[in-house]
Amino acid sequence: MRILVTGGAGFIGSHLVRALLKQGDEVVVFDRVPVPHLLKDVMDSITYIQGDSASDADLYRAVVTGRAEGIFHLGALMAGVCEKNPPLAFQVNFRSTQVLLDAALACGVKRFFFMSSISLYAPISVEPVPEDAPKEPVTIYGQTKLAGEHLLRWYADNYGLDVRGIRPTWVWGPNRTNGLTTQYTTGLVDAIARGGEVHVANPDERGDWIYIHDTIKAMLLVWNAKAPAQHFYTVCGSVHTLREVAELTNRLCPETHVTYAEQSANTSPYACSFDDSAIRKELGYASDWSIEDSVRDYIRVATGKVC
Repeated sequence: MRILVTGGAGFIGSHLVRALLKQGDEVVVFDRVPVPHLLKDVMDSITYIQGDSASDADLYRAVVTGRAEGIFHLGALMAGVCEKNPPLAFQVNFRSTQVLLDAALACGVKRFFFMSSISLYAPISVEPVPEDAPKEPVTIYGQTKLAGEHLLRWYADNYGLDVRGIRPTWVWGPNRTNGLTTQYTTGLVDAIARGGEVHVANPDERGDWIYIHDTIKAMLLVWNAKAPAQHFYTVCGSVHTLREVAELTNRLCPETHVTYAEQSANTSPYACSFDDSAIRKELGYASDWSIEDSVRDYIRVATGKVC
C-alpha cells in the first residue's frame, strides 16, 4: 500500500516509516522540517513532502500528489505548546484532521489511522483506567485528541471510512526530545546515561512507560487487522516510578551521581495505569520490551555503551 505519514520526520513517525518500509509499503512523508535528520538513512526509499499541518492547501497537496491509499496522521503539536496557544493547537491538531479526512474521501483513501492519547481521560479516573471510562481531558492537547476521535467516528458512521487508532501511554525512546512526559522518561534516562550529576525532583511520580518499538508494534497490529472490533485501542507498557527507573539506569551507569528529592509531588496531568486488555485479547498484542531491556537499549543507542 502507498501510505502517507504526517509528522513522519518526528520521533514516532521516523520509527513508523522504517517499519512500514520493512513490511513492503511505499511511504510518503509529510512534515514541516526542511531537512528530516531522523530519516537521513531512508531518504532514498521514501517520497518527502515538506509542508505545514496548519495549511489546508499543504495537506490537500500531500494527499493528492502523494497518491495516498492509506494515511497515518501523526502530525500534531505537543502538550506544552498546546497549553500556551489553544487556537493554534486546535488549528494544527483538530483542523488538520478534518482536512485530511475530507481529502481522504475525495481521493479514495482506503484507511485512516489517527494517533490519539491517554490524555483524553480524567486524571482522577479509577485505575487501571478502562477504555470506556469518562473522557474528561484537563489539557488542551487532550481536548484536541478527544475531538479528533469524535470526528473520525463521525466520518466512519456517515461515509464508511475505515478509521483506526491507538491511545498509547508514556511513549519513550531514542530521539524523543519534546512532549510533556519527555522530562519524566527519555530526559531522565538520557541524563543518567550520559553521566555527571542528576537530581530527580519528583522521584515518586508514577506512569506507564511504553517503549517506542512496542508502540510501533501496536500501531501496525491495529493497522493491519482485517476487521478490528473497535476504532481506538489503549496500549500500555508497564507502570514504574521515576525512582525505580532512575535506580535501574544508575545501576547500569554507576558513574553518574543521582540524588532524589525527599518530598515528591505528582506533576503529570494524566492517570497512571490503564487497561489495554482489548488489544491484547482481540489482536494479540503483548509487550516485547521490559523496562530493563528498553533502558539498556536506550543507553546503547544514545551513548554507544553496552550494559
